[in-house]
Amino acid sequence: MKNRTILATGIGLALLGLGTMGSAHAGKYVVMTQGQGLNATQIERIQAAGGTITAQLPQIGVAIVQAGDAFAADAGAIPGLQSVTRDVELQWDVPESEGAPISADAFANPPGSGDDDRFFDLQWGHAALDAAGAWNAGYRGAGATVAVLDSGAYCAHLDIAPNLIGGASFVDGESYCNTSGSSHGTHVAGTILAADNAIGTIGVAPEAKLLAVKVLSSATGSGDFAGIIQGIVWAVDNGANVINMSLGVRGGLPRSGQGANELSELINATKRAMQYAGKNEVLVVASAGNDGRDLDHDNSTMSFPGQLPGVLTVSALAPEGWAIDAGVDLDVLASYSNYGQSTIHFGAPGGDTRYPGNELCTVGPVTQVCWIFDAVFSTTSVSGGSHFYGWNAGTSMAAPHVSGVAALVYGKHPGIKASHVATILKQSADDVGKPGKDDSAGFGRVNAAQAVTY
Repeated sequence: MKNRTILATGIGLALLGLGTMGSAHAGKYVVMTQGQGLNATQIERIQAAGGTITAQLPQIGVAIVQAGDAFAADAGAIPGLQSVTRDVELQWDVPESEGAPISADAFANPPGSGDDDRFFDLQWGHAALDAAGAWNAGYRGAGATVAVLDSGAYCAHLDIAPNLIGGASFVDGESYCNTSGSSHGTHVAGTILAADNAIGTIGVAPEAKLLAVKVLSSATGSGDFAGIIQGIVWAVDNGANVINMSLGVRGGLPRSGQGANELSELINATKRAMQYAGKNEVLVVASAGNDGRDLDHDNSTMSFPGQLPGVLTVSALAPEGWAIDAGVDLDVLASYSNYGQSTIHFGAPGGDTRYPGNELCTVGPVTQVCWIFDAVFSTTSVSGGSHFYGWNAGTSMAAPHVSGVAALVYGKHPGIKASHVATILKQSADDVGKPGKDDSAGFGRVNAAQAVTY
């Protein structure tokens, strides 16, 4: 991906969510039991070792404990505990805002739009997966609930508020409803389910409901394993059908070397949360990562959470010069996207900036440099009473397109099993790469119109 700044958006061109791994999270421990939860004796022993239990997840046999540096050694002798691991904080890249964001108040409805939302003409990703075909068949996600595990959401955004039914924050001192900072989670949520209200953009499943689950700080971009684990369990327990995780560690988590054993325990705890989602028929969708790595042959690191079992992992596809020629191929692997047949389940619109030059193009109501239109346009923030939109690119933007299509399927088939949803997505996908499952798009690029025919 070229090192370009996106103008007039309020967000820079993002690589995938989380960045390099940070240091151990001071004072926080992830404790795994051999059973379902802590018993009275274990609780007493943990407290005697100086620990304060801040969360218990008996559903998966995990507890979160605040304690001093000696806690792991002291608690390691408590019978029935499988592991006691100091948590690790992960850092993601938060791009700086450049230029003025685009406000929905600034434009009239585009004359060429197939929809009455002002910026629908900018959403080439919806055309790629034929979202309108699903809507015209009567399926818009009603009855489905999607949990977005991310940096929270600008809950007051006019395209987000109609479908928001709740949320939770697992970042200390921050609400899941943002009033400043990162708009990453809002951008993701808007792609999935921005309301069809004739205001701005429209989501793939515009009648699905949103649970905004903050696991990444909107102020610093950091997040830890404890937050992600708690976020998954909370989403399952609060009625999510789909969990979208547009996050991942830049370069992956090391499989060997210093700290690898501790990381493996934290990964195992996260696997328990993923298994809990699967047992409760909740589909988990994650981005593949933006390192341009061949995940079939690079075994030194793990793409997290994309390579966890039970996750549908999504690569990013993008056009080149779509604003100049709307007929260009929309299904080319993005220049930054991770790939690999062993990991990728689906491809979806993620955007790119590989188109050269800085000439201007006009699409719908917007005139901008031509290459910017190849990124994904969605909701961003609320400030001073205005509601803003902007472009972003990454596998973070691809995953929500898949989550949106999954929401359409859940809406059509109340009570459907997650495995059946995954099968429908596979059977209805367009085989845009090599015949069969391939490195770049897995089983294919999801197709909303075809998915709702099953």
